[in-house]
Amino acid sequence: MSVKLMRDYDREIEAWKNQVITATAHIAQLELERASYLEQQQRRLNYLSSREILELLEARHGRVGSMATIKRWADSGALGEVIDEREAFPLLVNKQGNKRFLYPREDVLHFLREKGYLRPRYEVLDRVLFNKDTRRCPALIIAIEPCGNSFTYHVQLEATGELLTHIAEEDLLRP
Repeated sequence: MSVKLMRDYDREIEAWKNQVITATAHIAQLELERASYLEQQQRRLNYLSSREILELLEARHGRVGSMATIKRWADSGALGEVIDEREAFPLLVNKQGNKRFLYPREDVLHFLREKGYLRPRYEVLDRVLFNKDTRRCPALIIAIEPCGNSFTYHVQLEATGELLTHIAEEDLLRP
């Protein structure tokens, strides 16, 4: 006579409950780590690396600098407080090799503007074409404001006299 073995429901239920508890704890840990990662990613936007400074100089000034120049500026204190990227943003770092130093974005941009390496494309009283969406109108630059890596402009449309503020460089063309 064969006896059919009955499942041990209590043991299976307990095993599944333990898996759910473990998975829930793992999810909570991942959510905390993700929140930390996103917070570090947001804070990292406030800094520039040496490489990013060189790329900015090349893009905005057409100049290719060197790491030695960046180091000299940093050593003199011109770029603000230097931090080690690996220490400040451990969740973001995925590169191997040398230390990577970061400099406060606002300090760097202020220094580059002061040195004349970060200049606006247009000057006050330059005639430009306001080129946004379907509008293409002659305008006159009346003010310039620094805005991150770039500048914004206040322009007056020649045809109507309308004043437009905070116009991006990309929305202006030489006539």
